[in-house]
Parts: sequence; structure tokens; C-alpha cells
Amino acid sequence: NCLGFCVFAMMVHIVPHAIEIGIDSLSAANILATVGGLSIVGKVFFGKLGDRIGSRLVYLMCFVLMAISLFLLIPARLTMVLYIFAAIFGLAYGGGVVSESPLVAELFGLRYHGLILGIIAFGFTFGGAIGPLTVGYMFDLFNTYGFAFLVCGIVSCIGLISAFIITWKG
Repeated sequence: NCLGFCVFAMMVHIVPHAIEIGIDSLSAANILATVGGLSIVGKVFFGKLGDRIGSRLVYLMCFVLMAISLFLLIPARLTMVLYIFAAIFGLAYGGGVVSESPLVAELFGLRYHGLILGIIAFGFTFGGAIGPLTVGYMFDLFNTYGFAFLVCGIVSCIGLISAFIITWKG
């Protein structure tokens, strides 16, 4: 799952990246805390928005925001820019996660909701397992996070395209 890949890759690697580019460890930790805090805000905001406009559109919006934040992260070298990344990414992460269950209900109904959501959760977890490993391997290979974060941006775009295809109403 593209969402899990990106979320967990950032959770594991954003602090080492920030420290690598010269940001003090306290600010680096606060950048991660910003992702977590804004994910809560994203869950509430996008959950309410999903009730009004539908989970399909919210899920797509969150992938767009995630892609924007990840492409913003690649050249970022200033603490403030990393906080902006963290805010956008956190909102997108929270909104994406909270809209999965209602999206499953919208697309497939409630009869097999638990089973389908369980399969999606497995995909999220699988993506969450390989994301940090992939990013760490790329960092070890290239000695920088630039290419690894580009891959995360591309993965989020793949997630956006996949979500669009799945949610598109003919």
C-alpha cells in the first residue's frame, strides 16, 4: 500500500534526515511531533469533510497533499520548510487513514466491510514494513535521502493514480 509505504518511511527517516542536513536534534524531533500532531487534526478535519463531500474525494485530496509535501521535502534545507512539510504531510496522513474505512463502505457496501478493510490494513502494514527498509537502503546506497524521498514522492503519485482508478465513477 502506497500510503503505508510513505507514512512509515517518513516516520522512521525524517529525524535522521533533518539531523543530516544540520538541523539540531530537538528541532528534528519536533518536526516528527508536528507530523503526529497534525495527523490528529487531519483525521478530525478530513473525517468531517468526508462526511460532507464523500470519502472518495477526500482520499484523493490527501494523496495530492502527500505528494506535494514529499516533493517539497526533497530540496528542503531550512527548518521552517521541514515544518511546512510536516504540517502538510501530517494532515494528508491523517486524512488518508481516516477516510479508508468509509471509502471501503462507499465502494463495496457493508456486507464484507470488515474483511475488505482487513485486507487493506494488511496492505498498509506491508507498505509500512517495506517503506522504511527501502528508504534506508537507498540512503546507504547513495549516502543522501534525496533519491529516497523522490521515490517516496513517486510512490505517493502511484497511490494517487491507483486511488483515482479505484474510486472513479464511470
